[in-house]
Amino acid sequence: MLKRLLIAGGLALCCLSCAPAIQGVPGQPPFAADLEPYEEAVDRGCSYFNFLWGKSAEIEGRYDEAIYAYKQALVCDRLAGHVMRSLAGLLVKTGQREQAVEWVNRLIALNPKDSEARALLANLYSIMERFGEAAEIYQAILADDPQNFNVRLLLGGLYARMHDYEKARQVLEKLAEINPDSYAGFYYLAKLYQEMRLFDEAAGAFDKALALNWSPMLAYEAAELYEQEKRYPEAIAIYRRIIEGDGSDERARSFLANVYFRQGEVDKALQEMENLRDISANPVKVELAICRILLDAGRRLEAITRLNAILKKDPQSDGARALLILAYYQQGDLAAAKKILRQVRPTSPAYEESIIMLARIMQEEKNFSGAEKTLRQAMADKQHRRLNFYVALAMLYAGQDKIDKAHGVFTQAFADFPGNVEAYYEYALFLHKLDDAAGAMHQMEEVLKREPKHARALNYVGYTWVEEGRNLEEAKAYIEQAVALLPKDGFVRDSLGWVYYRLGDFPAAVRELELAVALSPDDPTIYEHLGDAYLKNNDSPGARKAYGKSLELHEEEEKKEAVRRKLEALSPEEGQTGGAK
Repeated sequence: MLKRLLIAGGLALCCLSCAPAIQGVPGQPPFAADLEPYEEAVDRGCSYFNFLWGKSAEIEGRYDEAIYAYKQALVCDRLAGHVMRSLAGLLVKTGQREQAVEWVNRLIALNPKDSEARALLANLYSIMERFGEAAEIYQAILADDPQNFNVRLLLGGLYARMHDYEKARQVLEKLAEINPDSYAGFYYLAKLYQEMRLFDEAAGAFDKALALNWSPMLAYEAAELYEQEKRYPEAIAIYRRIIEGDGSDERARSFLANVYFRQGEVDKALQEMENLRDISANPVKVELAICRILLDAGRRLEAITRLNAILKKDPQSDGARALLILAYYQQGDLAAAKKILRQVRPTSPAYEESIIMLARIMQEEKNFSGAEKTLRQAMADKQHRRLNFYVALAMLYAGQDKIDKAHGVFTQAFADFPGNVEAYYEYALFLHKLDDAAGAMHQMEEVLKREPKHARALNYVGYTWVEEGRNLEEAKAYIEQAVALLPKDGFVRDSLGWVYYRLGDFPAAVRELELAVALSPDDPTIYEHLGDAYLKNNDSPGARKAYGKSLELHEEEEKKEAVRRKLEALSPEEGQTGGAK
């Protein structure tokens, strides 16, 4: 209370001192923006008081009051650069970017060589996606001050954001040359190289950054790159160093075990997991991971023994039960697998998967009536039934050519799940599997009527249009929405790359398809699309590498043959010089 009284009293005194010099509108306080510029300050004491008032209001979160006070300070002193800087910062904070630009330009007018103010303006333009103007300002600053580290770093980041990776590379490589001891410079250069898929260069930059400033966080990023490139010894060395520094780092031990397993060194992987279990706050979770490694290595009997031991201690362990089912299934002991599946309670998180797997096993045994009965019983339980039970039953009928009964299951699903848009989506996918393209599109459009932002339906419709070669701009808009909703989905990203390809924007197609491959590295179609895009982008070696990976991953002979023809169409010498960019 005393603080407010002091401020109020000071304000009264200040206003009295300022009143003779300020010509305002009667009954309305004057603002600096409303007055004509002039050279001399009206009253620096008045300006300083209002500046302090504004700072106090800003700190306390009273932003409108703070903006008012800063403007009042500038009425008293039009040349107060520190006030303009504070006002511009607060305007940015409150989303009033155009006004902020106006005040920063006034600040620059006071001193055209003010690098800090110019950099602030460039940052504003960057936030507003006025990238060209931002880049010009950064370049002008560097022309005056080539050693300006922060501005060079910002310019490199801006070019990367604009996807102009070559310019970003030039700027950041120059930064590293000027500042050979710059941790930040080598770190951002490593990330840029990684984005450009220049993995050897990225590894070198990571090594230099780690030499300058070792940290577990950076070490994990470098190790991830080494794993991605199958440079396992280097990844192992990093994880070992992390563990040496902190023996309780569970993440490093887990990743180290994974690297050993990927190299085929199962015993070393298991030993690391045993070490991890000894220090873990959740040893049962680690024991389950050990069982997963044993299953993946084909050592099922060992896994079964361990899993039964877990269940003996904790009969409610759904994780152990799920792995035990898988172990029996892989071993071919379907009777044991079914017995455990039937024990899963409807309240268990594993219930839905258990019913689906039980029905699938019966279907494999040609016990179609048993599979149908299992699914029908689960569907009859109103409290615990799941949409996937209906989908599984429809597919069961379709596999027996009972198409009318399959359609009838979806009719029942629409009644049992009223308003559930996923029922319509699943029906659309079902029609797609039946090669009913028109019906599938009609249902996907029905999904979008009910839920316009259904990412997978947007992707389906957009990709279908692209494949048909029509509505390409609209398809692009649909797929861009899907990417915004599912940015880490490789298949959706593939659709975006493919629509760029169809539109003739091959550099953009390569960019998106390279990202799609990184997100979904086991899909042959994405690699084939990437090969097509590389070829159109005059990168025949990249195309050969991508086609080769697609051929390796495809399982259907017809699709293999299509890719093989594309490979054979490349001249022999084109495959002898490197790989994808």
